Parts: sequence; structure tokens; C-alpha cells
Amino acid sequence: MTLKFDHIIHYVDQLEHFNFPGDILKLKSGGNHHKYGTYNKLAYINENYIELLDVEDNEKLKKMAKTSEGDVAFATQIVQEQYEQGFKNICFRTDDIAKVKQRLDDNDVESVGPIAMEREGKKGNKVKWQLLYIVNNDEKDVKPPFFIQWDDTDAVRHDKLKDEFQTNFSIEMITIKSSQRPQTVANFQQWFDLDIVESTDTYTDLILKTDDIYIRIEDGKQSKYHALLIKDNQANMPFSIFIRGAVYKFEPLV
Repeated sequence: MTLKFDHIIHYVDQLEHFNFPGDILKLKSGGNHHKYGTYNKLAYINENYIELLDVEDNEKLKKMAKTSEGDVAFATQIVQEQYEQGFKNICFRTDDIAKVKQRLDDNDVESVGPIAMEREGKKGNKVKWQLLYIVNNDEKDVKPPFFIQWDDTDAVRHDKLKDEFQTNFSIEMITIKSSQRPQTVANFQQWFDLDIVESTDTYTDLILKTDDIYIRIEDGKQSKYHALLIKDNQANMPFSIFIRGAVYKFEPLV
């Protein structure tokens, strides 16, 4: 199963008026998810990106949240978490989503999908992909990361998006807080075939077999996606930004 970290989702209320301080991360207009009543802006960091997500049709989103798909979908987490701003989820990219689903089935892991999706840009151009979600009814655990397969190959997407890459940055680590770390770690190992890199009294670092971005599961009173660590080859010292419920940490590239 070939998986790579693809993107992280950050819910931002009134996104149309949002920018990062000093435009440290530059945002590109994404488009509209008409199915959910949401829209986004994107900050591309090489092959990965940060998706800033907001609601444009709240009634449509709330209605979608009541469906079986909506129970697991990325956008409806906004409703489920009572419109609390912050990081909502992360997504792993695959080139064979059917094979991923088969692996989950073989391991008796319930899933929903693949689901055909599309986003329409301001010029009417459409980007298409498929999503696959893991069903986890443990309310004390974080919402499981989900899977994406883009219609375009990685090479085609790279060629289309390379001018948007902010190449002085690279994503190093995603930190997830968990009130039941041993169970979350065990789930992530089963679901995503992650390897343990390091484990201490307070956190466990994991990594995908085919990627170099770390996933840290950290003890916390509340289970949630917490922080994003970004290496910056133009920074002289580390600094952090706490904004709209999310923590962005920047460190010099040594």
C-alpha cells in the first residue's frame, strides 16, 4: 500500500477575509465543493498543501452531515465539532484507492467509499478525485485520516501546480493530541501500516513506509489535530503562530 501525506485541513470562519500574518504562507483560491456547501483556499508546500476550508451554504452542510457519507466526510467535521476553528483532519494520497479499500476489508476495518468528488474553480474548471474514509465510532479518538486518489497522476499534478509551490518550506511533522494514545497508535498502525520511529512517556512518533513526514501522537486531555511543523530555509530561529485554533510551528532548516 503506497501512501504519502497529501494535505491537512484547517477550518477558518470568514475565510474570505483571512490571510496568514505577513502572508508567510501565500494562499491560492481553490474552489467550491457544491456537494457540501463549502469552499477553500490552498497553501501549496511542494507536493503537499494546507487546505483552508469554510462554509458557504450552512443548511446544505448540516443536511449532508445527517447522511451516512456525511458521518465520516471531511467537511461535516465542521458541524460535528460545533464550528470550532482549527485543524480538522489529514489526508493520505494513494495511486490505487481500490487496493487500499481491499486491504481495509481484509483487516475487517469498515470504510465508506470510494466517493467521487470534484471542486469547481472560479473559472469553471473542475478538479476531480476519489475519497475513502475509515469508520471509527470511538468518540474519544480523533477522526481517522482519510485517503485520496486524484484523477491526475502525481507527475501531471506536479506540472500543473509547480508554480504555486512555496519551495523554501517543507512539512516535517503533524502533531495529534490523543486522550488514549496507545489505542490511537495501535489503530494508526493497523489502518495505515505506519512504523514507530520513537516512543516516550508522552508521545509516539510514526511514519509512513513510503513518506518522510512524521505523525506525532501526543498525550492530551482532548483528542484533536493540533499542530503543523514546517521547516523554513529562510528562518534564523524557530517561531510559532497560533491562529484560528491551529498551531503552526516554523523551524530553520539545519
